[in-house]
Amino acid sequence: TATLSNPAGTPMTVTLSNGAVINIEAGKTTGSVVVDTPANDVYKNGSTVSTTIESTSGGNFEQLTPSTTPAVTTITDSIDNTGLTLTANNTITEGGQITYTATLTNPAGTAMSVTLSNGAVINIEAGKTSGSVVVDTPANDVYKNGSTVSTTIESTTGGNFEQLTPSTTPA
Repeated sequence: TATLSNPAGTPMTVTLSNGAVINIEAGKTTGSVVVDTPANDVYKNGSTVSTTIESTSGGNFEQLTPSTTPAVTTITDSIDNTGLTLTANNTITEGGQITYTATLTNPAGTAMSVTLSNGAVINIEAGKTSGSVVVDTPANDVYKNGSTVSTTIESTTGGNFEQLTPSTTPA
Protein backbone atom coordinates (compact mmCIF):
# COMPACT_ATOMS: atom_id res chain seq x y z
CA THR A 1 0.00 0.00 0.00
CA ALA A 2 1.26 3.48 -0.92
CA THR A 3 0.00 6.36 1.22
CA LEU A 4 0.16 10.07 0.36
CA SER A 5 0.07 12.85 2.96
CA ASN A 6 -2.26 14.84 0.63
CA PRO A 7 -4.77 13.62 -1.98
CA ALA A 8 -3.44 13.16 -5.52
CA GLY A 9 -4.45 16.02 -7.83
CA THR A 10 -4.45 13.68 -10.84
CA PRO A 11 -4.18 9.89 -11.18
CA MET A 12 -0.68 8.70 -10.30
CA THR A 13 1.38 5.53 -10.42
CA VAL A 14 3.99 4.26 -8.01
CA THR A 15 6.42 1.71 -9.47
CA LEU A 16 8.01 -0.64 -6.96
CA SER A 17 11.43 -2.32 -7.01
CA ASN A 18 9.75 -5.71 -7.58
CA GLY A 19 8.11 -4.41 -10.78
CA ALA A 20 4.62 -4.07 -9.29
CA VAL A 21 2.70 -0.85 -9.96
CA ILE A 22 0.35 0.88 -7.51
CA ASN A 23 -2.33 3.18 -8.94
CA ILE A 24 -3.68 6.02 -6.82
CA GLU A 25 -6.86 7.69 -8.08
CA ALA A 26 -7.19 11.49 -8.23
CA GLY A 27 -8.58 12.77 -4.93
CA LYS A 28 -7.40 9.68 -3.01
CA THR A 29 -4.46 9.23 -0.64
CA THR A 30 -3.86 5.47 -0.93
CA GLY A 31 -3.49 2.72 -3.46
CA SER A 32 -2.56 -0.95 -3.14
CA VAL A 33 -1.34 -3.85 -5.19
CA VAL A 34 -1.36 -7.58 -4.40
CA VAL A 35 1.89 -9.44 -5.09
CA ASP A 36 2.24 -13.23 -4.98
CA THR A 37 4.68 -14.63 -2.42
CA PRO A 38 7.18 -17.37 -3.17
CA ALA A 39 5.60 -20.82 -3.38
CA ASN A 40 5.86 -23.17 -0.42
CA ASP A 41 8.64 -25.72 -0.79
CA VAL A 42 10.39 -28.44 1.21
CA TYR A 43 13.79 -26.71 1.24
CA LYS A 44 13.31 -23.25 2.77
CA ASN A 45 11.71 -22.25 6.02
CA GLY A 46 10.19 -18.79 5.64
CA SER A 47 11.79 -15.67 4.21
CA THR A 48 11.64 -11.89 4.14
CA VAL A 49 10.68 -9.77 1.12
CA SER A 50 11.83 -6.14 0.96
CA THR A 51 10.43 -3.69 -1.62
CA THR A 52 11.11 0.00 -2.22
CA ILE A 53 9.59 2.78 -4.34
CA GLU A 54 11.50 2.93 -7.61
CA SER A 55 9.63 5.79 -9.31
CA THR A 56 6.40 7.81 -9.36
CA SER A 57 4.46 9.65 -12.05
CA GLY A 58 1.37 11.85 -12.07
CA GLY A 59 -0.39 13.22 -9.00
CA ASN A 60 0.20 16.90 -9.87
CA PHE A 61 2.26 17.66 -6.74
CA GLU A 62 4.56 20.68 -6.40
CA GLN A 63 7.14 18.46 -4.71
CA LEU A 64 6.75 14.73 -4.04
CA THR A 65 9.43 13.07 -1.91
CA PRO A 66 9.00 9.27 -1.89
CA SER A 67 10.19 7.45 1.21
CA THR A 68 13.40 5.43 0.81
CA THR A 69 12.45 3.10 3.66
CA PRO A 70 11.65 -0.37 2.30
CA ALA A 71 8.38 -2.15 2.98
CA VAL A 72 9.44 -5.43 4.59
CA THR A 73 7.15 -8.46 4.73
CA THR A 74 7.98 -11.61 6.70
CA ILE A 75 6.67 -14.76 5.04
CA THR A 76 5.97 -17.56 7.50
CA ASP A 77 6.20 -21.14 6.35
CA SER A 78 4.81 -24.39 7.59
CA ILE A 79 7.52 -27.01 7.96
CA ASP A 80 7.23 -29.53 5.13
CA ASN A 81 8.38 -33.04 5.95
CA THR A 82 10.35 -35.22 3.54
CA GLY A 83 10.35 -38.95 4.23
CA LEU A 84 13.26 -41.33 3.61
CA THR A 85 12.80 -45.10 3.36
CA LEU A 86 15.23 -47.98 2.92
CA THR A 87 14.49 -51.13 0.93
CA ALA A 88 16.50 -54.20 -0.09
CA ASN A 89 15.98 -57.25 -2.28
CA ASN A 90 14.00 -59.88 -0.31
CA THR A 91 16.05 -63.04 -0.91
CA ILE A 92 19.50 -63.74 -2.27
CA THR A 93 21.89 -66.69 -2.39
CA GLU A 94 24.82 -66.88 0.04
CA GLY A 95 27.78 -65.12 -1.52
CA GLY A 96 25.46 -62.92 -3.55
CA GLN A 97 24.86 -59.20 -3.35
CA ILE A 98 22.22 -57.13 -1.56
CA THR A 99 21.06 -53.94 -3.26
CA TYR A 100 19.94 -51.31 -0.74
CA THR A 101 17.86 -48.42 -2.10
CA ALA A 102 17.10 -45.20 -0.20
CA THR A 103 14.00 -43.36 -1.49
CA LEU A 104 12.93 -39.78 -0.70
CA THR A 105 9.36 -38.43 -0.93
CA ASN A 106 10.76 -35.17 -2.44
CA PRO A 107 13.83 -34.64 -4.67
CA ALA A 108 17.06 -33.80 -2.85
CA GLY A 109 17.81 -30.06 -2.98
CA THR A 110 21.55 -30.80 -2.84
CA ALA A 111 23.57 -34.01 -3.08
CA MET A 112 23.12 -36.15 0.02
CA SER A 113 24.53 -39.25 1.67
CA VAL A 114 22.67 -41.90 3.63
CA THR A 115 24.85 -43.97 5.97
CA LEU A 116 23.51 -47.42 6.82
CA SER A 117 23.97 -49.40 10.04
CA ASN A 118 26.27 -51.82 8.17
CA GLY A 119 28.61 -48.93 7.21
CA ALA A 120 27.54 -48.76 3.56
CA VAL A 121 26.81 -45.30 2.14
CA ILE A 122 24.10 -44.48 -0.40
CA ASN A 123 24.56 -41.27 -2.40
CA ILE A 124 21.53 -39.44 -3.79
CA GLU A 125 22.20 -36.77 -6.42
CA ALA A 126 20.64 -33.31 -6.22
CA GLY A 127 17.27 -33.35 -7.97
CA LYS A 128 16.86 -37.13 -7.59
CA THR A 129 14.62 -39.10 -5.22
CA SER A 130 16.65 -42.29 -4.80
CA GLY A 131 20.06 -43.90 -4.76
CA SER A 132 21.40 -47.42 -4.27
CA VAL A 133 24.44 -49.29 -3.03
CA VAL A 134 25.40 -52.95 -3.54
CA VAL A 135 26.81 -54.92 -0.58
CA ASP A 136 28.39 -58.39 -0.79
CA THR A 137 27.00 -61.12 1.49
CA PRO A 138 29.11 -63.79 3.22
CA ALA A 139 30.15 -66.73 1.03
CA ASN A 140 28.38 -70.08 1.26
CA ASP A 141 29.11 -71.81 4.58
CA VAL A 142 28.60 -75.61 4.62
CA TYR A 143 27.99 -75.51 8.39
CA LYS A 144 25.24 -72.86 8.43
CA ASN A 145 21.84 -72.58 6.86
CA GLY A 146 20.72 -69.25 5.45
CA SER A 147 20.51 -66.19 7.68
CA THR A 148 18.63 -62.93 7.91
CA VAL A 149 20.36 -59.58 7.48
CA SER A 150 18.73 -56.45 8.90
CA THR A 151 20.01 -52.96 8.05
CA THR A 152 18.69 -49.52 9.03
CA ILE A 153 19.38 -45.88 8.21
CA GLU A 154 21.96 -44.63 10.70
CA SER A 155 22.47 -41.02 9.55
CA THR A 156 22.12 -38.57 6.67
CA THR A 157 23.95 -35.49 5.42
CA GLY A 158 23.00 -32.95 2.75
CA GLY A 159 19.71 -32.74 0.86
CA ASN A 160 18.89 -29.23 2.11
CA PHE A 161 15.45 -30.20 3.48
CA GLU A 162 13.43 -28.22 6.02
CA GLN A 163 12.73 -31.47 7.84
CA LEU A 164 13.89 -34.98 6.87
CA THR A 165 12.37 -37.97 8.65
CA PRO A 166 14.23 -41.24 7.98
CA SER A 167 12.22 -44.42 8.46
CA THR A 168 13.30 -46.63 11.36
CA THR A 169 12.01 -49.77 9.62
CA PRO A 170 14.89 -52.12 8.77
CA ALA A 171 15.49 -53.41 5.26
